Parts: sequence; structure tokens; C-alpha cells
Amino acid sequence: MNTALLDRIKICLENPKYAGNIGMVCRLISNFSLSPLRVLGEPRELAFDIEWMAYNAEDELKKIEYVNSSSEMKSDLSILIGTGMVHGKDRGRFIHITEIPGVLRTVTGKIGIVFGREDSGLTRNTIDFCDYMVDFQLRGKQSSMNLSNSVAYLMSIIYNSAQPGSGMETPVENNIGTEHFYNYAKKIFEKLGMNEYHGMENLAVKRLRYIIDSRPLSKGDLDFIYTIFRNIEKNIVVSESD
Repeated sequence: MNTALLDRIKICLENPKYAGNIGMVCRLISNFSLSPLRVLGEPRELAFDIEWMAYNAEDELKKIEYVNSSSEMKSDLSILIGTGMVHGKDRGRFIHITEIPGVLRTVTGKIGIVFGREDSGLTRNTIDFCDYMVDFQLRGKQSSMNLSNSVAYLMSIIYNSAQPGSGMETPVENNIGTEHFYNYAKKIFEKLGMNEYHGMENLAVKRLRYIIDSRPLSKGDLDFIYTIFRNIEKNIVVSESD
């Protein structure tokens, strides 16, 4: 199993309402052997409910990192992903939960995943610090999920994606392959007479770059798009020979 990804994940909670959920999340952190939990909010006393919910994970309770602000929460993280059910233009870029493993594989530093308060979700301030927002897009009538269940659900997807044979392809690690592709696409657009699309030079390839760069690109993705353009080029050659 690829543990390098899991070793870089930091679960964060923003001002959780129920202390018991802190205990249950600590138990999950012990299950997945993650770095200590980070909590934005006042330190909690180790009362019965929090200790009982952290069964066999009492050591994780002692390691909890309490912070006072969203900026402090993200201070040592390369990326912060927020969770939420309410979409809006002011809530950052929402991605499907199945995109999470691919996004995480493009990051080399620490990865934070923050879960909001049970009754109100993430605050506006914390959302502003998130690089992505993820919606579980559940099919049932219940529009929300228990806090600890949310952590378990998301971590199971990440954990399973790290297993050998999971089918998750490794994204392109540098821009050599993608730059070659964009140069090739530019050549095809020129043959199609689209190099001055809408009167603007190279607009077509710039728009293509924007569309592709809006999501993590795996080698399989790149190969698939290359195939499309090669078939277009073949048809252009046949057409020109006729």
C-alpha cells in the first residue's frame, strides 16, 4: 500500500459542537494511522463523552493540535480542502468526491481536509482559505452526514485509492508531457484554421489549456486526448490528399 499519501494528510475540525465527535474522529485517526487531529477552537476538557468515543485512542486525544484561526490552521499545509453541501459562486471550486485522490496526488506537501461544525458547516472565513470544496453528493433524502461518519467516508475513499490495483492512475508529475501536448494541439488548430479563433491568436489552444488545467490530469487522460487529436490529424491528411 502507498502510505506516503496517508502520512501527509491532516484532518481538521472547525469548532465542533459535540465533544463526542472529537473523540470519534480521534479513533478514526488511530484507525488510519494519521497525523494528530487539528481543531480550530477552544481546547476541550477530556470529559467522559470524548474519552468514551475515543475508545483505544486515548493517546490521540492528548496529541490534538488546537489553533485559534483559519490562517493558523493552514499555516503549514500545502493545500486545504473543505467539505460542504451548499454550493455557491463564493464557496470556491466544488469537486466530486471521487476526484479527491487525484487532486491529492498532485500535492507534494501536507494536505489538510477540514470539516465544519455539525449544525452550520464551515464558516465563510475558513472557506476563503480552502483551495477546493468537496460535496459528497449523496443520493438519499438526508442532506447532511454525521461529522465522524463524514471523516470515515472520505478517508475510506482516499485509503482505498492508495491500494495496489485500485485503478487510480498516477497524474503527470511534471509539465513536460502536457507542454508537448499543447504544442501539438496548437499545430492541429492551425491546420483546422482555428489559430485565430474569434479573431484572437491561439485562443483555441488557450481555452483548451484552461479546460484541461481545471482538473488533475493523469497519463491516461493525456493519452486519450492525444488519440483524439491524432485521429483528427489523420482525417485532415486524408482530406488534403483527396
